[in-house]
Amino acid sequence: MAKKPEKTAAAAAKPAKGKGGLWKLILIVLLTTLVAAGAGGGIAWYLLGSGEPGEERPEPERPAIYLPLDPPLVVNFQGSGRIRFVQVGIVLMARDQAVLDGVTRHMPVIRNNLMMLIGNKTYEDLITQEGKELARAEVLAEVINVLETRGELTQVEAVYFNSLVMQ
Repeated sequence: MAKKPEKTAAAAAKPAKGKGGLWKLILIVLLTTLVAAGAGGGIAWYLLGSGEPGEERPEPERPAIYLPLDPPLVVNFQGSGRIRFVQVGIVLMARDQAVLDGVTRHMPVIRNNLMMLIGNKTYEDLITQEGKELARAEVLAEVINVLETRGELTQVEAVYFNSLVMQ
């Protein structure tokens, strides 16, 4: 009799295998795979994406191209009751060669307008740092104005004075 109770205890310890166990295993593997794929895709979108779906990525900035206005401009102007001279070396900066090609095409008009602009300045205007910065801004605006009226590209970004000698 002792042998019969052992069989029933061993039979009770073994779970009954049925259809439910296999389906549970398949469902767990499938859900784990979907969660891992979703997490991987989300991490990749966050690290490689631009943040907003409709947002465009900015273009990488192109290198600067410089065009000196040679020879330097020599202009006479009024200063403390006598005629003075100023020599200004001007360099234009853009990031597109087509813009500087337009400047070269219209160089006579640009030089003329800049000579008139600088000739209307006084010694007191050009002696201070603020006056020089204002003159640079006015030169940039005049160059852009000439290009715009002539139907050229106007993306000149900066004007630099590489020499400014007053006498």
